[in-house]
Amino acid sequence: MNIQKFILLLMLSSGLLSAQNAEEIMASVRQAAGLQNEIDLHGTLKKGGKKVPLSLFMRGKEIHFKISEGKDSFALRLGPQRQELFDTTGGKARAFPDQKIIQAIGGTDVSYEDLALKFLYWPNPKIAGEDKIKLQDCWRIHVVNPERTGRYREISVWVSKKERALMRVIGYGPKPARSALKQFEVLDIMKRNGVWTAKKLKVSSFKPNGRANGVTYINFGKKKRLRRR
Repeated sequence: MNIQKFILLLMLSSGLLSAQNAEEIMASVRQAAGLQNEIDLHGTLKKGGKKVPLSLFMRGKEIHFKISEGKDSFALRLGPQRQELFDTTGGKARAFPDQKIIQAIGGTDVSYEDLALKFLYWPNPKIAGEDKIKLQDCWRIHVVNPERTGRYREISVWVSKKERALMRVIGYGPKPARSALKQFEVLDIMKRNGVWTAKKLKVSSFKPNGRANGVTYINFGKKKRLRRR
């Protein structure tokens, strides 16, 4: 084998290894986010003095979300090739309207696509670099939206090397501006069913000029009984 073929093979092998590692890292992130185990989380979306009750249930291949004690609800169904959102308000599953995906929930900075963390399941993630966040060495993973729904065309995800836990996410708008639209930052974590998951997240939205537009906190606390409707 001549040197040119050897170098080409080495480059192709390195690219494949990087892709495989990025897939494995994102799978670990989903595990740490509590989205791969049967788990119940209860908390609030908090912006200023406003609080919106929130509950999350992972059941098999579906993640169910209940907002304001079930007055509003939806589900994310995980398939082998794609993920689908369904509006389940009122107990019936209906196709989730594309225009609703980007709507803010209860006047906060969190939309339905934010809450579902659907971008964690986008295919073909790539390791784009390494950074240090809160004294932790992190991979920076880049992934492109395979669909045309939602606000984000691309996402950057920072994952700690030690715990393989989500540290930060930035969602970008379309090219050429590729402006940062929103940032998610994990402030605190907790252990549930033997898995570390986010306890408190800070969600910051930005204006087109890059200035902060608003901040909302997602807080998950102790278990409680959800009133069924």
